[in-house]
Order: sequence, then C-alpha cells, then structure tokens
Amino acid sequence: MTIDSTQTGLAYRPELRIQIAQAFFGPTVPQQERIYALKQYFVYFSDEVKSLRTGISKESWQTKDLAIKDCEDLFHVVNVLRTNQEHRRPGIRQRLLSRFGTSNDLAINRSLNLALRSWLMINVQEPTFAGLRHGVTSVEWDDERTLPAFIESLFPPSRWPEISPQSTRLGPHFTAAFMQRVCGLSIEWTTSLHDHLRLDSLRKALKVFPYKCHLQALIDSHRNGSQQQRLPLPVKILQETILSLDLLFPFWDSRTITLLAKEKQDFHEYGPFEATRRLTLLDFDHWRDRLLELHEEIFQSPPVSWAQLWRDRRSPQQFWTFWIAIIILILTSFSTVATIIQAWASLKALDRLT
Repeated sequence: MTIDSTQTGLAYRPELRIQIAQAFFGPTVPQQERIYALKQYFVYFSDEVKSLRTGISKESWQTKDLAIKDCEDLFHVVNVLRTNQEHRRPGIRQRLLSRFGTSNDLAINRSLNLALRSWLMINVQEPTFAGLRHGVTSVEWDDERTLPAFIESLFPPSRWPEISPQSTRLGPHFTAAFMQRVCGLSIEWTTSLHDHLRLDSLRKALKVFPYKCHLQALIDSHRNGSQQQRLPLPVKILQETILSLDLLFPFWDSRTITLLAKEKQDFHEYGPFEATRRLTLLDFDHWRDRLLELHEEIFQSPPVSWAQLWRDRRSPQQFWTFWIAIIILILTSFSTVATIIQAWASLKALDRLT
C-alpha cells in the first residue's frame, strides 16, 4: 500500500493499524483493547499522511521529494532511526541509501521528518512546511547532532532545580477545569509533544498533548524492547507527561469529566493512573518550569468577573470575608438610603406644619 493511500486504508483495514502499532510500539501492542485505545493516534497519523499532499499543486506537495513510498518504507526508516542512535543525520542518510539509492538528501531528510512525526509525535518539519499544522511549533533536526541529542535539546531540565518545599506544593484546585472556570484559562489541544504545557499568557491559552495512550505505548515498547530497540526519547519525559495529564485532568473529578466530554477527549479513561498521591513540582524535572509558569501566571491570578469571584474557593476564609463584606456594604447602602428618605420625609412634614 502506498503512503498516499494509507489514510483510506486505516479506515477499512484494521490489520494495517496492527502493522503500524507493531512497527512503532513493538509486538506486544496488538490486543484488541490496546488498538482501540490508540484510535486518536491513528486519526493523527491519517491527518499526517493527508498533509503530504497539501499544497496549491503537485509540485508543492511533500510527496514530490519523498523517499518513502509505502508503509514498509516508513517502518524501515523508523527501525534505522531506532537502531542507529549513535549516528548523526548524515550517517543515518548513508544507511538508508541501501533502500533509497536514487533519492537525494532532501528526499531522505523529509522521510526522516515524517518518520519522527509518525513515531514520536514531535513536529519535526522543514521550514517550507512549518505552517501545515496551524498553531503547532515546528522544529528541525540538523546534521550536527545525533537524534537523542536533538531531542534532549527540545526537553531541557528545569532551570529551577532547587526551590523551597513550600513553593512546590500544588493544591487540590490545581486542575484545568478549575482554572478554566475561575481563572479564565482556555485549553488548546496540540499534536506535538514538544508543545505540551506551553502557555500563552496574553491569551490565557494552555496547549495540552492529550495522546496518553500513545505515550504509554512508547513506554511499554521501551520496557519490552532490547538495548538496540531503545527510544531516543527519554522515558522520564513520557512518564512526566502522563503525570501532568493526571494532575491537570484527574479522572475522579466531576468537573474534569464534564470538561473533557465537552472537548470530546477520553484519555482520562485509560490507565495507568499514576497520580494517586498529592504531586508537587519536585515530581517534574522536564515540565517543572511550564507548570510553575501556569501556577504563577494563571492559578494564582485573581478572578476578573463576578462569576469567577463566586466560583473561587481556593481560600475559603478570603471567600467568606469578601462576600460577607459585600453583604454588609449592600445592607449599609440600604440603611443609608433609608435614613436619607426618612430625613427627607421629616423635613417635608415640618414644612407642612409651618
């Protein structure tokens, strides 16, 4: 099957989904429930294949200069990337020439980008096609670094390795549903792991990578694979991403369930559920800075409307102090108005007597 027809094949050939899952995540995946859990991933994969033929003409399509022609080619590229992680990109291209001998560097580079987007869900893309996925940050692998070094640069450790224990605590209200209702936060779903928890402070918009089952499939492939089948993406990043999803979207919270149902997301229904204890920022090495920014810029920001003021229960003492003060102010205002009316009526009565 050609790579162009894969989009249609996914809908009508369940065995193709199994082949893709085995190639990317290992032979332990093809159980019926596991394949079904990856349904959102296959929607993404289908859209990625469709984007190869996006453009005003065939001359502008990515398929014009693409070494990969079918799914077997794609699987081969992923396998070469997986088993040659000590090599830089030119060395990877050299090893692919045995299969794509007539392809130039551009065609092989585009094939490497497609393989990384399909396998790891990181938007590795050349600048020419950077705008194909609106609002998704694109990055490009260069010839100077190995694949693990390139990926490490995308997920640096926290700039704040040492912070006070008190400032690391995350209260029970630190959920996306609460911040949406009380702090005016909006959620934008992203298809690139690199964009996870990226906050636009001006728009109060948070990007969230919701493909939990894809993350778990990569973790399982690492655990079940040999040393030669290891991931170029550190498992710690995958685990932290799942933890952050469990933190912001707790499966036991009714408002979270309502929010995700409205957004047509169901990742919270799939385990494992690792956030069974109260998490702190110290549980996150790679996502700590973005979570800290979310906590300071959004969670700790004051409500901006009367509705948000009423919903805000972060500090019960402040909540009741504020609203009791409002009630006292209203009653005082009524009392003042009543006193003025009474004085006015007394003056009118005095005028009649005189």
